[in-house]
Amino acid sequence: MESDPSASSDTGQDLGALPQDLVRISETEMESYHSLLQVSSELQATLQRAAIPMRFQEISEHMEKRIAYLSGGRGEDSAVVITLPECSSFNEVPEDALTKVLTYLTMIPRKREPGIKFILLLDRRMDTWSSIKAALFRIAASFPGNLHLVLVLRPTSFFQRTVTDIGFRFSQEDFMLKMPVVMLSSVTELLRYIDENQLTPEFGGTLEYCHSDWVVLRTAIESFAVTVKEIAQMLQAFGTELAERELPNDINSIEYLLIANTDKYKQLKEDMHSVMREGRHLLSSLEESASAESEQEWDVSQDWHTVHRLLAQLHDMETAFDGFWEKHQLKLKQYLQLWGFEQHFHEMETALQQLSAQERELPGAGESVAQTEDLIRGLNTLEGRAQEEMGRAQTVILQGHQLAASHHYALAQIKK
Repeated sequence: MESDPSASSDTGQDLGALPQDLVRISETEMESYHSLLQVSSELQATLQRAAIPMRFQEISEHMEKRIAYLSGGRGEDSAVVITLPECSSFNEVPEDALTKVLTYLTMIPRKREPGIKFILLLDRRMDTWSSIKAALFRIAASFPGNLHLVLVLRPTSFFQRTVTDIGFRFSQEDFMLKMPVVMLSSVTELLRYIDENQLTPEFGGTLEYCHSDWVVLRTAIESFAVTVKEIAQMLQAFGTELAERELPNDINSIEYLLIANTDKYKQLKEDMHSVMREGRHLLSSLEESASAESEQEWDVSQDWHTVHRLLAQLHDMETAFDGFWEKHQLKLKQYLQLWGFEQHFHEMETALQQLSAQERELPGAGESVAQTEDLIRGLNTLEGRAQEEMGRAQTVILQGHQLAASHHYALAQIKK
């Protein structure tokens, strides 16, 4: 066995380094590692398909003010209804913020149906014509989707309604060139374009919608997706670290590495189970939302299927991760066992060599009775020590047989 002067035991005994090929990643370990990478890649692909290029946190301040919302309602040609309710602070919303809000609200349905159309419902029953005109110009400049129709509930007061009718008549061509706008006198006229079961109660409909619940759900969905991505990246990074790391060549470092890796493995398992619990709770919330708002079931089911798929892929990744870890841990334990076996073997070899040298130093016969008696006592002492070392040798041999019987990766090295 080749010796490595840099590798020594606590007693300074030169143990001899293992040949590099003995600790190279095995074929089965490599297969497990590739399986982990493949499952991770599939999970990342699912996240990519479901993700939208904007986070809710970017617009949360304005969404919480309810300047616009996605109730789940559908209009003619299955166009998705986006509602802009009465909002006194609408005109104070910065242009870029409004664009982000509308972009976010259109991204969610467009991710599922790229060519989907949209209907904008503007509730301006308590507003003025100047405010309506400003809102329409802002929408025309910032709406990012396929705008099928803009329905405006005009002011209810006689004066503002009259001003709006006149103002719209003279400005209609400006708006119609950019988007189809329809002025409505009452919520009853909405039914020409949107069915009652697709309108929320504030417009005389039966579609239940709670904006605060929607905000909580969207935040939870995006938070879960981010957490899943992070845990998947951590598992893959840890797997790569284990697969590519060069193992140390001294017992203390090997023992430390085994303990540290085991602790990290257990922590990652706890983190993964925490993410899975979060996902199962989110599934329950989506199921409750779907049952409470049956008309939104299709929209909610898309999120449910995405979360369900991510949970299934997380389970597959955990299985692949466990399989790879078991094989790597076994190799590391066997590596540690081999170093222990080598140390005991070298200690036994050194002890037997010392006994042999001491035996050669003893004279063949004594010149007197006293010398002969001393020689006999020395031989007896030497024989006792030899018996002890032979007992230790039998223990080392038994240890070698046990390692061989356990299908140790370095079987050929042990048999030497």
